[in-house]
Amino acid sequence: MGILLTIRAIVIWLAGLAAILVPVWFAAAGLGSRFGLWDWRFGLGTMTREIGPNLLFAALGLGALALVLLIATAIFVKDRRAGAGSWVAALAAIAVGAGGLWYAASVAARAAEIPPIHDISTDTANPPQFTASLVIRRGADANSVDYAAKTDPRSGRPLPEVQAEAYPDIQPIAVSAEPLAAYQAALRVARELGWTVSTESERELMFEATATTFWYGFRDDIVVRVTALADGGAVVDARSVSRVGVSDLGANAARLRTFSDRLRDRLGED
Repeated sequence: MGILLTIRAIVIWLAGLAAILVPVWFAAAGLGSRFGLWDWRFGLGTMTREIGPNLLFAALGLGALALVLLIATAIFVKDRRAGAGSWVAALAAIAVGAGGLWYAASVAARAAEIPPIHDISTDTANPPQFTASLVIRRGADANSVDYAAKTDPRSGRPLPEVQAEAYPDIQPIAVSAEPLAAYQAALRVARELGWTVSTESERELMFEATATTFWYGFRDDIVVRVTALADGGAVVDARSVSRVGVSDLGANAARLRTFSDRLRDRLGED
């Protein structure tokens, strides 16, 4: 029985260690990429997608084994030395492993539901264009900003057609405000959302900005264009493009949706 209790103690210790270190591993993967300690391909690809699932299964397995040993020794050995901490360690490891695997499965399911695109525009016929300086800042390895040439990698259908089907609510933002007022409001909203504005032209009623994600430090570039309407008011168009990756998991559409809602609220539009 002494050997069984020793094994139980080791497994509980390993389960507790896994419950602590596995979340730290994933946090390090995301934050290390965010702050430039390593490339995003290593943080997301190697640490998260390749090694991560193995760690989650290990945490789940250790937690389950620890729980079985705790129950078995409580019933058959009548051991009373296992304190609350041992049960917490076992349950925490199970929660970390199962929770992480569930989250990974939900992300995979989400990715399967939406098209693998990363360039979203409110105006798909005449999308706002980025300046040459921003294209250069994106880097040679960044995704193309040639909207018209892009297609859905799965079906080969043109990007405008695929976007319209996947995100029918992403539309030009028509407002009653005068163009300059709309432009200034859009610029304020961009800064409130935490975007880093890099180019702004009140004369051309356009600006460019970059949004950086907290995890992994992914950068998505945004361009906003304001056009005056002949009968008064203005149309605000925005475009958001990921620098890397094939699918954005809906992030760019969500960004433009939030921008549109905030802008309408600021301008008092319905």
